[in-house]
Amino acid sequence: MYRTIIILLITIILFATDSSAQNDGSANTGLSFLKTGTGAKSMAMGEAYSSISDDAVSMLYNPALVNRGKSNVTLSHNISMIDYKASFVGSKFIFGKFGVGIGLIRTGVDDIEVRLVPGAPLEKFNSQNLSLNFSAAYQIYENFSVGITSKLLYEKIYIDEASGVGFDFGTLYRKENLALSFVVANIGSVNELKDVSTKLPTLVRFGGGYFYPLKDFNFIFAAEGFKVLDGGKFHIHTGIEAGYKDFIFLRAGYMTNYENKSLSAGLGFRYKGLTIDYGFIPYSNSFGTGNTFSLGYNF
Repeated sequence: MYRTIIILLITIILFATDSSAQNDGSANTGLSFLKTGTGAKSMAMGEAYSSISDDAVSMLYNPALVNRGKSNVTLSHNISMIDYKASFVGSKFIFGKFGVGIGLIRTGVDDIEVRLVPGAPLEKFNSQNLSLNFSAAYQIYENFSVGITSKLLYEKIYIDEASGVGFDFGTLYRKENLALSFVVANIGSVNELKDVSTKLPTLVRFGGGYFYPLKDFNFIFAAEGFKVLDGGKFHIHTGIEAGYKDFIFLRAGYMTNYENKSLSAGLGFRYKGLTIDYGFIPYSNSFGTGNTFSLGYNF
């Protein structure tokens, strides 16, 4: 009975956590953190990021972007509903037409209490997921790049563990102010977790971005489609950024077909190579808010 209650408790928590991914394939796939957003700038722009990213977070949205922009290191932390937290640390290095990146994601819920009856908890445990990412991108033609990310995956719930490998494949076409992208992510497998097989949430992203400079202002407009192939709805993610003198940036986004989220917003600051960003997502149905903070450095 002890293990049955624990499993039931974990199932409820994971179901609630999965709701942050809006139940996209939740009945058919696991490792829901692989389909949620990361990075304050991305979250503020409605996660419409696979064609416009210029930081190390790009390896999570489109590996073909790893050789674009400047070399970068990024730290990010997200605090969301029911004590769900997500942290990312990553860096990308550019060598001419070639770019490489490495990043680590950790998500989970800490200090989950175990009880058999009302009263003091018998013990506490953590639910956590890890993904160690290695990315590489190459500019095949002047306007066209391809990229790949390999992931070492790990999850632990109470005393049960599982691990596996996943891959993302991405393309980017960039000419002047227009960028177009196509990504297939989370192709791979994970071994059984407590005798239950886990299927990765294989998904596709495709869309574009437009960069519009105007005197002291710079605007970025982005839109993309997003779908988890096994049981997911089709979503449209849109975002806009308005920057003034490459110093202060205001951002907003809108996402369709989610049960508990639609709008997002945020702001950022850049001074020389240093960037500080904040992203905010208000959830509906009393799920609270999501707050993401990022610190980056371009070199």
